[in-house]
Amino acid sequence: MANSKITINFVIVPDAGTFLNITETSLNIPLFENFVESRLSSNQVSIPTFTPDDGIHPDRYFGFISTNYKNAFNLDHNASGLFTVVSTSGPVNSGLGTVVITANYPNANFVINGSTAGATIITDNQEVVPDFNISNVSFSTATTDQSQKVKINVTTSELATKIISPFALNGNTDNPFSFDWLRGQTINVTVENAAGIQATQSVVLPALLNALNFSSQINNSPNGATVVIQNTSSNGLVLQYSLDNVTFQSSNVFPGLETGNYTFYVIDQFGGAISKAFEITENGIYTPYFYISKSNSFRFANRITFGDSANYKNDENTLSCEVDSKIPYQEIQQFQSADVITTQFKSNYQTNTAKIIKSDASEVSIPVIKMSNNIGIKDKLDAIKYNLGDGKTGIYFLSGNRYDFATNAVTEPYLLNGALPEWAQIGNYIQLGTSWFLIEESVYDDAKSADVLVISNTYTGIDTAVIVASIYNRENYEIYEFTMDMVDYIDQYFRVRINNTDSHFTELIHLSEMIWCKVKHEKVLEISYRNSTNTDMFYATGITNLIRVPYHLIKGKVDEDSETNKTDTTAILLNADLYEVDDFVFEPVTKEMWRKLMQALSHEIVTINGVGYAKNGNFNYEGPLEDSNLYVLTATMIKTGSVYNSQNSGSLDFNSSSVEVPALIATENGFVSY
Repeated sequence: MANSKITINFVIVPDAGTFLNITETSLNIPLFENFVESRLSSNQVSIPTFTPDDGIHPDRYFGFISTNYKNAFNLDHNASGLFTVVSTSGPVNSGLGTVVITANYPNANFVINGSTAGATIITDNQEVVPDFNISNVSFSTATTDQSQKVKINVTTSELATKIISPFALNGNTDNPFSFDWLRGQTINVTVENAAGIQATQSVVLPALLNALNFSSQINNSPNGATVVIQNTSSNGLVLQYSLDNVTFQSSNVFPGLETGNYTFYVIDQFGGAISKAFEITENGIYTPYFYISKSNSFRFANRITFGDSANYKNDENTLSCEVDSKIPYQEIQQFQSADVITTQFKSNYQTNTAKIIKSDASEVSIPVIKMSNNIGIKDKLDAIKYNLGDGKTGIYFLSGNRYDFATNAVTEPYLLNGALPEWAQIGNYIQLGTSWFLIEESVYDDAKSADVLVISNTYTGIDTAVIVASIYNRENYEIYEFTMDMVDYIDQYFRVRINNTDSHFTELIHLSEMIWCKVKHEKVLEISYRNSTNTDMFYATGITNLIRVPYHLIKGKVDEDSETNKTDTTAILLNADLYEVDDFVFEPVTKEMWRKLMQALSHEIVTINGVGYAKNGNFNYEGPLEDSNLYVLTATMIKTGSVYNSQNSGSLDFNSSSVEVPALIATENGFVSY
């Protein structure tokens, strides 16, 4: 005769919170399993992930409940190999299937204590179940102290006149009979009928609802914090969660929370209730960033309130007339009506504005344009998760679809073959479902042939497909620009003010030096400058800076180099190079304008009054002049397009992107001379 077995045919995929309670009575083995969204502890079976019809794929499940039940059963109840468990998967994408559990020992007796899992269950026991037995055990709300106790309701096949355990009672007249008992225990219920036949059943009581068993895991992210309410023991409980003790939900995840103090509330189906406080201290971007390069055309100073023992004056927060010198001259930057000036800065503040402050205190707003897309980039794509053990889950990427972040519509396929996406960096956050997790580590898994992201998340199932999303920052700032056409401000004095505000940061204000616009200023040099690559400014936007500086004198010079072959009777010029050089002696300017001028002339591409120049040697300067804040700069600049060579026709233009050097041959390993 074959050993006893039980067949479980799942006709629907169970809902989270349902259960399947079976007992093998000959050895008093409780085989309880609770169905949950994700297995976090023993006696839990994770239900397959459901994806609704998206217009491309019909409703479908990832995985099969029969496979998940078999894996959970073996982990929870079959460590000693008492049973042989076989699972058969249902149709593709159905999530269904059948599980057959066969006892590997004689006289086993499977009893169904209760099920809300939507399964057809058939027992095929070797022995005939005795005429007198405990046919059902159920739980309900205790009379008192519901968080600590539960009411046990026992139904027998005929009246049990005597209750032997867990308490003694002769002359029982109730069927079913009920009693309150402390949660979290396993007890044996033994009863006896009028004929003296006894029946025993082991009963696993629902877990104790105790606040000490619950904790809040806070995962911060650029999209707000996600709080996952975790517990160490919830066997037999159907829990609901709330943050206001009014609206409860079955999910233990609360995403998109701002910083502040909160309390979470948990209730169960037996009237138990607990609460626990937690605090969110940080999420999103909370490190302010602002940078405005001194290479900009206008010179700006950070506006602060100067103090006696703090907020000291320095070069960055003082205008020219505010410096600590006996005679502080005020800088007036000169521009002409033909000038179009663009200013660039980097910022992660929520609001960035620019205004012109006229001499009569009236203000004119200047449109500020965002030139980059660095903050809050969104991506969502297929991935695979698997169990790493010790409360860790691994995520890796092979191939699949990329999805629209908001609608989940497929946008394009992707192929990574084990490599990681751009955003997969330690310290960034990823989203699984509605939960956000910190990327704690990145490792290479030889078995997967893939780089793997490691997150704190308990997952005990098999490798399964998931959709992973991220909101990430390519840089911790955006690039902004605003442009002014000076023709609108002829014969006016004004300043430019930049305001940066954010609910998380202190307001930042920068104010320019005084600016004076005319149709034409006398005896000033137009200096236009930029770099061909991104340096302290993002020149890829096409920005070119310009200043106009008064000058005192321009002195022409020559930089020459020649080679002569001398004999007894003659001298032959072999080669001669002549470079046109100018010494520019500028009028005295204030210290920070003196520095701005040197920085401007040190750029890769410089034109002075339309002629290309390059810095030639060190700057010469004098200052400060007497008790003032004035400096005099002398700059030696070599023309980039005016080079005479006795062996070449025309000039050599060193301002081009590629310069051919005579007498050198390019090889695989560099250049050789000939």
